[in-house]
Amino acid sequence: MVLMLALAAAGALTGLLVCCTAGDRTRLTIAAALAVPQLFVGPLGTMSLPLSQCWTILIALCWLLERKELPLGDAVLRGTLLLAAAEGAAIAWSPDPLVGVLEVARLVSFAFLVLYAVRVERDDPRGLRGPLTLVLLWAVVDALLVWAFRLSPAAESAFLHSPLASLVIGPDAMSAFFGDGANNVTDPAKSGGLFINANVSSMFLGVSTFAFLALGVGERGRRRRWYAAGALTTWSATFATGSKTAAALALLLPVLVRGVQVLGRPGARWFLPQAVAVVALGAWQLPRLLERSVPGYADASAHSLASRAPMWEFARRMVGEHLVLGLGHGGWTRTMEQFAALGIEALPPHNLLIAAWAACGLGGVLALLVLAVTVLVRLTATVVRRVGSPLARTAAFALGAWLWVLVHGMGDNTAVYGESKTMILLALLIGLVTARAARPAAAVPAQGAPCPA
Repeated sequence: MVLMLALAAAGALTGLLVCCTAGDRTRLTIAAALAVPQLFVGPLGTMSLPLSQCWTILIALCWLLERKELPLGDAVLRGTLLLAAAEGAAIAWSPDPLVGVLEVARLVSFAFLVLYAVRVERDDPRGLRGPLTLVLLWAVVDALLVWAFRLSPAAESAFLHSPLASLVIGPDAMSAFFGDGANNVTDPAKSGGLFINANVSSMFLGVSTFAFLALGVGERGRRRRWYAAGALTTWSATFATGSKTAAALALLLPVLVRGVQVLGRPGARWFLPQAVAVVALGAWQLPRLLERSVPGYADASAHSLASRAPMWEFARRMVGEHLVLGLGHGGWTRTMEQFAALGIEALPPHNLLIAAWAACGLGGVLALLVLAVTVLVRLTATVVRRVGSPLARTAAFALGAWLWVLVHGMGDNTAVYGESKTMILLALLIGLVTARAARPAAAVPAQGAPCPA
């Protein structure tokens, strides 16, 4: 025990020294390198802490100790801190306060990752290319593994039983997986790659697709082809995960992103009739297209919705009884366990808004909506105000990534930032757009031909 404490103290001191001597770009690059391979330290209570979380909190402390600007006037920062405050306040009435502490730490991490991304991009117009590329290389690895595991479920089983799985996915998650918390990658029709949940893996791949496209804006030659190949690889792998939501989003969101760019033009009113016709045609043909590209899509979707219906019905009943304060962190699971005799399985809410209400009540829902809408408005406004520019295309792709996480979160067990691996991609994309939008149009770095939407 003493040896473990000594090693932890030595590691913390080493990290602090590295953090204090490193520049902002180096700090952010290390955060990106640690984002996907979830190396764990700890434990904290009954849980282990990912090294990426420890590092992000450390660089947040360095930011404050160095008295760098904390732009509280920024709407995205205010929205994130408002949600963190709501989550933090709920700790007071929570059955499991540690869950609330960790969620506040993740939201604060998200806020400071955005701050670092803005500063790095502001100081160097190409400063975020390295951190983004690091995360996206892991996305390509995830995509290739998804395809390999889909074609050979035995290979996925071997990976999950290997020491590498605990290193990348985390010891707590793997212990739960082999205990009573088996996840959906056990289904031969699903594949998770570096994740034990195929739906979460598909979300990471979808966000990565838009991040590749954002990096490709204005590039030429070999670099542009590499980014296009990366986007195609991650996009195709979203279908291989077996996620129904991802299959629909992979087809719809690229069209929507392109539509936002077109309708943002000054003469957009002339495109409205065509847009209405395209939406109507898409609504008519999409179910057929999904059924053709993902056999059994309709039946699988119906089964998935049916499995969530008891949870959402339970939430409806609980809202009537605990509208203002919710159930507190950990309260959802404990309350549902009391209803196990009714055949309701003790699963997470699988809905962003319900999860926010369950954790911290009505205030959490309102704060989440403020943050979600604030980012949507910022990205959409950038597309419209800088219409036709490289920045507008970059913002449109960032908008696609943010929408993917929000829509996916309405039917899955994820947060407003997605999850820990997706968080840094969203932070980097938001920071990229925020920093470039703050420059005068003429000061934005010259870029070449656009990457196709």
